[in-house]
This record gives sequence, C-alpha cells and structure tokens, in this order.
Amino acid sequence: MGLPRGPMPHASVVLMATVVAIFSLVPLGFIGWVTYDVGWETVKTLVFRPRVGELLVNTVLLESLTIPLSIALAVTLAWLTERTDIPFARLWAWLAIAPLAVPAFVHSYAWVSLVPGMRGLQSGVFVSVIAYYPFLYLPVAAALRRLDPAIEDAAASLGLNPWRVFFRAVLPQLRLAICGGSLLIGLHLLSEYGLFVMIRFDTFATAIVDQFQSSYNSPASNMLGGVLVACCLFCSASRCWCAATNGMHASAPARRVRQTVAGSAGSWCRPLFCLSPWRC
Repeated sequence: MGLPRGPMPHASVVLMATVVAIFSLVPLGFIGWVTYDVGWETVKTLVFRPRVGELLVNTVLLESLTIPLSIALAVTLAWLTERTDIPFARLWAWLAIAPLAVPAFVHSYAWVSLVPGMRGLQSGVFVSVIAYYPFLYLPVAAALRRLDPAIEDAAASLGLNPWRVFFRAVLPQLRLAICGGSLLIGLHLLSEYGLFVMIRFDTFATAIVDQFQSSYNSPASNMLGGVLVACCLFCSASRCWCAATNGMHASAPARRVRQTVAGSAGSWCRPLFCLSPWRC
C-alpha cells in the first residue's frame, strides 16, 4: 500500500522547477553535443588512454580512502557529543562542524604552508577528511538524536554486549544518514580543484582545468568532463541504491540519552572512556 499523496503543486512551482532543471542540464547537454560532434573514433582515442586511467585510479583511491575515514571520524564524534556525558558536549559539537566555515582550498593552503612537504595521495586524503567530515557528522548526529531507544533496550535485554548492540542495533539505523553524507563528500571530492592543486595531486578536475588552459574548448577537456560526469552519476546511483535498500526508521520520538561514564579518572580523562558505545 503506497503512501498518501499530497495535493499537486501550483503550476508556477512546476514551471520554476522545470526551468531550473533545464538550466542545470545545460552543461551535460553541451558535453553530450561535443561527444556526438567529434565522433566515436575521437571519443575512443581521448577516453581510452593511459592518462584517463591514471586519473581514474587516483579518483578511486581518493574516494575509497577518504569516505571510510570520514565515516569513522564522524560517527565517533557524533556518538561522543550525542550519547556520552563528555564535558562541554555542545562546545565539542560546535567545534566538530567548524571546518565547514573554512573553504577546502584554505585548508589545503594552510597545511601546505605549515608542512611544505605535503604532496600526493596521503596528503590529499588527510586534508579532505579534515575539510569534509562535517558533511557526515551533521546527519549522523541528527539521526542519533532521533533514534528509537526501545530498539537498543531490546537488543541489550537479549544479552548483547554494548559493542554488539551498537553494530547490530544502532549502526544499521544510521545507514541512511551515512549514505547521504558520503554522497556529499564523494561529489565534493570529484569536483574539488583548489585543494588538490595546492598539494599537487592530479584528479579529473585539475586535469580538465590544465587541458582547458592549454587549448581552449578542446575535445580532450570535454571528454574528461564526460568521464567526470559519469563518476558523479555513479555516486548518485549508489546513494539511490542505499536509500532503496534502507528499511530502518525511528518509530517513536527518541528520548535524550547520555551515557554516564563510570570510574574516578576525572573529567579530563572522560573522552578516553567514552570511546566505547556504553560504559558499564
């Protein structure tokens, strides 16, 4: 049985949405037109070459390293600020999203100025995680606040230890928030230019700009743009698949839960004890 549908939007809203959609598809249409204009043989020559393979490997490595590290960092910080009695929790929550106030290019510029030897994939992953993990922290923290605690209570009553409760009862309910934040980070990594120029790490965005500056409006830069669009569409399709397979939602308003950290280590040592989901 499907969900009830609301009233149809006003015609002016539909018209405005259609106009915005058309304008947003202009770049994609331009790339498609150039692809058709140059012919299949030229497309094969420009796309299936070692340089594109090198950029694709760089992109896959960047995404596959940055996103899992961002997930681990964001979930840990969200748990500490939302489910523990860490001192000054609201201050830590504010500091956790502070990197969003600094553009990614400035992050890269600052780190390269402090550590001139920062170059390559490792440096790109490090700066990307620091700059973009708040895109994951915000939805995960919001999801933790809305979780139905009855599910966790039921899992604990069945004899599961705190870690198993977290991984079997809590983490699956965060999947939708994690998928959404991961999509944002993945698309930002694909489109980012300034951050990776500063640390001299080649991506499709940097290669497109270099190609465009060397030969204005060349088919080569347009074909690189087409590959980049295909990568973005793949990320979006992965997010849609994740949303379609996610079946866990909060069934009741969640009560505010903050776990009490036991022991006499003092308030300054509490963050160390809070690294576990619950402390008995």
